[in-house]
Amino acid sequence: MSDNRQRRSGAESSRKLLNLMLAFNERNHTRSAADLAAALDMPISSVYRFLSVLKDTGLVEEAGHGEYRLSWLFVGLARAAGAAADDLERLARPVLEEVARESGETTLLIKRVGWSATCVDRVESVHPVRLQFDPGQPMSLHLGSAARVLLASMPAAEREAYLDTLPDLGKLERDQIEADVDTVARTGWVESFGEVDEGIWGTAAAIHDGETVVAALGLAGPLYRLRQDDRERIIELVNNGARTLSDTLRRQAEVPGGPPSAKRGPSA
Repeated sequence: MSDNRQRRSGAESSRKLLNLMLAFNERNHTRSAADLAAALDMPISSVYRFLSVLKDTGLVEEAGHGEYRLSWLFVGLARAAGAAADDLERLARPVLEEVARESGETTLLIKRVGWSATCVDRVESVHPVRLQFDPGQPMSLHLGSAARVLLASMPAAEREAYLDTLPDLGKLERDQIEADVDTVARTGWVESFGEVDEGIWGTAAAIHDGETVVAALGLAGPLYRLRQDDRERIIELVNNGARTLSDTLRRQAEVPGGPPSAKRGPSA
């Protein structure tokens, strides 16, 4: 095997191991090997091999009855991530709260991490029927309004490379993604209907630090309680919130010795 093929094989194996860890979240905190294999479309023999590595390093522990869970080591990792959070999260929190209060729906701060869209903060709806987005949960970059905003911010070649990794993506859907990319480039926002969950409407707008899109301010809610005039009002709220954050980041950058820029943004 050539050095290049060995490197590709090693990188792919590492990627699968990381995806297995990311398959655990607040709702799916305890999972069996068969469950993980089905969720990740991975041979169960590979799942057991990766689980063995994670157990040896103390990152995963057995929970009984053939199930596994992340260990308490991840609490320290979560604290490290929180301590390293940039200024954007702190600035965005009151904006998220205001948009949620004015709209009555769940608001989200979404960043791009590699080829995933990741929720880094949320303010939930006051309604009894609402959506659940787990902070730290990776999501596809091509599904949903916030993901489309972040996908649109990627260099064209990188965006095409990402889309090429989706073998089940049909021509019509790809054409819609490209159209949404054009919409975001022209208007700075986009909306989606039922792309992540059936019956859910969403909208998102780009947050800029200078010329760089560093995050998306998003909102999602059940379509049945959002008439067209409601959606139009919410789109304006989300766009105003994104502009407020972009303006705040711009003003901070103009102040000598001010807080560090949020341009760490996407982590490729």
